[in-house]
Amino acid sequence: MRYLLATICASLVAISFGAKLPTGFKKCNLKQISSHQCLPNAIESAIKQMNRPSKKLGLVSLEPLVIPLMIMDAGNQFVTAQHTYKNMRVSGFNETTCSKAEFNYTEKTLNLECVVPHFRMDFNYEGRGQIMMISAYGNGTGWFLLGDNQLGLTFKFGEYEKKGKTYFNIIHQELRMQPKDFDFDLQNMFDGDEQSADRLKQILKENAPELYEDVRPGYEEAFGKVFASIFEKILERVPFVDIFG
Repeated sequence: MRYLLATICASLVAISFGAKLPTGFKKCNLKQISSHQCLPNAIESAIKQMNRPSKKLGLVSLEPLVIPLMIMDAGNQFVTAQHTYKNMRVSGFNETTCSKAEFNYTEKTLNLECVVPHFRMDFNYEGRGQIMMISAYGNGTGWFLLGDNQLGLTFKFGEYEKKGKTYFNIIHQELRMQPKDFDFDLQNMFDGDEQSADRLKQILKENAPELYEDVRPGYEEAFGKVFASIFEKILERVPFVDIFG
């Protein structure tokens, strides 16, 4: 899978150093983490509070999350196409619920399982390739909706010292996206040939599960990078002791 995220990462953050977590963010110390209750609630609460930019953390809003540009080659069996998304707005994070959040200090890993009931992407798109052996192309507006999306996210951390304090950084991430439902709409397919577009849209809807599985690795890799970029900006500004205080 090929993806372009340089523009994304540059636009998600602003420069800020020596920050602390906002007072509204819940904290879990290492003893509370072992209870398996404090950390899921704290992460769920923090996600919902990130519905506006944070100058202290140098972050833009998560509701919606604006991604100026994403370019990727998706699929390898049923779909072989290059997709270019511009001005993508990802919404639904304010409904996030987290059932699992496990932090292992020895292995320096964080495993999350959260659900976003309406994970929606609105965008301008350009695309060209083949879908189910049918040549497809177009450019216009569109949206994807992943219903009850089972987001599983694993972070692996490194550790370093800065100005006498311990900080973490992300050295690996893995995202798993498992929606129960999938819906979409793409305008101006086949440059406005409505008959061809309607035929392809019907094929897409009839084969949505198989098609989604084919393109899923590319989207998981791309959004995994996006989420890691956001979390990384918190980690590099806030010492470990101030996160788990």
